[in-house]
Amino acid sequence: MSKVTINFKEQLNELEVVLVADYMEKRHPNAYYTMTPGNDCIWVYYSHVNMYFIFRDGKLVDVQHD
Repeated sequence: MSKVTINFKEQLNELEVVLVADYMEKRHPNAYYTMTPGNDCIWVYYSHVNMYFIFRDGKLVDVQHD
């Protein structure tokens, strides 16, 4: 069973999706989460946590929690 649901996958960069999934697997291996395109980021939410993965030129430059 997959731990991730991806909304509007066609709007997301495939490499960025892989990087976010790798980050989540390493830091939150048991979390079920959702990825959605945000304002110049990939928005991930799980439980009561919102995370914003910010990319520039194909590189992950910041992860913000809210």
